[in-house]
Amino acid sequence: MASALSRHTQKIAAVGTALAAVLTAPPICAQSAAEKSLTAGYDNGFFIKDASGDNALYINGLFQPRLNHFETKDTAQFGAVDQSSNNFDIFLGRIYFSGNVMNKSITYFVTLQGTTTGNGSGVTLLDAVVAKAFSSYLKVEVGRYWSAYTYEYNDDIAKYLLPDLSAAEWAFSLGRQTGMRFSGKAGDLSYRLSVSNPIPGSDVGNTENLHSKLATILNLEYDILQPYGYQETNPSPAGVAKPELSLWASAMYNPVDYSSVFQNNLAGDITDGATASLNFRYAYFTLQGSGYYKNTQARPGAHAAFSSHGWQEQAGYYLVPGKLEVVQRVDGVKWGLGQIPVTGGTSTQWYAGPANFSYRDLTEYTGGLNYYIGGHRVKTQLQYSHLSGAGFNNRSFSADRVIFQAQLAF
Repeated sequence: MASALSRHTQKIAAVGTALAAVLTAPPICAQSAAEKSLTAGYDNGFFIKDASGDNALYINGLFQPRLNHFETKDTAQFGAVDQSSNNFDIFLGRIYFSGNVMNKSITYFVTLQGTTTGNGSGVTLLDAVVAKAFSSYLKVEVGRYWSAYTYEYNDDIAKYLLPDLSAAEWAFSLGRQTGMRFSGKAGDLSYRLSVSNPIPGSDVGNTENLHSKLATILNLEYDILQPYGYQETNPSPAGVAKPELSLWASAMYNPVDYSSVFQNNLAGDITDGATASLNFRYAYFTLQGSGYYKNTQARPGAHAAFSSHGWQEQAGYYLVPGKLEVVQRVDGVKWGLGQIPVTGGTSTQWYAGPANFSYRDLTEYTGGLNYYIGGHRVKTQLQYSHLSGAGFNNRSFSADRVIFQAQLAF
């Protein structure tokens, strides 16, 4: 009887233990809420994400107010009017949204931009990309994104060595493209292959395809030493401990649907070309060298085939580590044929050379100072450029530009 009572007592105790576990366990809904809890904060940008990290949103921003002094000389002989201007602009105001959905391999990137240049003040959808990474060897992107043709255009604009692109970069870079891109990395070699609508010049907005031809870009990047990455200068007070050296090379085919002053293209042109950059950085010194080539096919009744080329070299050195940097750049553009007067351009600042008359050669000499208050997040940049050129009649002209720009990035 004692044995039976003991077994009965044990059963009662077991039931009590189980009941206590049920009563003290959190409700199913509470467990679900815990699993789905969100965290928010700041880590190189504001973020909000779930506990697993499979769903995340990151928000970054860029603000660049600018004063631009610009003055031209000896342009009357080409039918232009010499001018001098002092102009304040919000050169760039951007908000970036990025993150992942469902898992870390499905990502998105969206950029909204506002600018007052060109008498603008609205907000534009600059980038909108969805991507799926299958492995380190293959990622597929669809949407509107910056082209991987020239290194500097593909670089981080908040981390430029100078406040603006060179005339050569404006002239030969390809702007945003709408299409599909495949990319990946194997060891020190990276690749990008894109097919898209024809790619407009940087002075033309988004365009739709008017025919069956597609633009194609193949880009290869090889890290010879440590990766140079996508910042043109590193404001770390400690400098760069190991030499960085990377080679960038691209080839393109682009049927032109819309005329571009910057790129000396007429609607209906078909272009192909190549570009390469060698980028080096060590300690407090950085150096970039780039070359550009473009062939424009013949158009019966319009023009013969012609080729154009450009180049640029730029360097920087920190006089005070992490604070004060002296910079310089020399670049040049040589067109094989002038098409600018019939492209309809009205720009007066000559970002990529004169917009109201054709020129054959343009050389830009630039020097400047960068002052870093908080790295690339808060900095000021001062740039002086002298532009010297010649028309197809061998007559010369010139221009001078001073840019002072402040930057806030988060």
